Amino acid sequence: VAKAELGVAKAELSVAKAELGVAKAELVKAKQRGDLNQIADAELGVAKTEVSVAKAELWVAKAELGVAKAELSVAKAELGVAKAELVKAKQRGDLNQIADAELGVAKTEVSVAKAELWVAKAELG
Repeated sequence: VAKAELGVAKAELSVAKAELGVAKAELVKAKQRGDLNQIADAELGVAKTEVSVAKAELWVAKAELGVAKAELSVAKAELGVAKAELVKAKQRGDLNQIADAELGVAKTEVSVAKAELWVAKAELG
């Protein structure tokens, strides 16, 4: 769900940026005509579209943070599984299984750390 929302947010941002390009082109045309009313209307259109772009950028940032937090939750859950597998391996006393499980824990801790970094970056924007 979070990744889908991010995709929608990015699409909305693309639309808003395209609309801003149109609004700026309309402003150029109005300035070429020299009609003060059209210029004022076009400037208002540009300003309103810039607000839409800013809102879309905010939505993208929030969606990116949502995806990052979801990825972190998954990584933490996987770490729990890896640690449980290590406990089972230690109970069995099989050194190969223990080594494999310790490697699994270490790799999953890396995934958690990367996910935490992604969340931190998303929070910074």
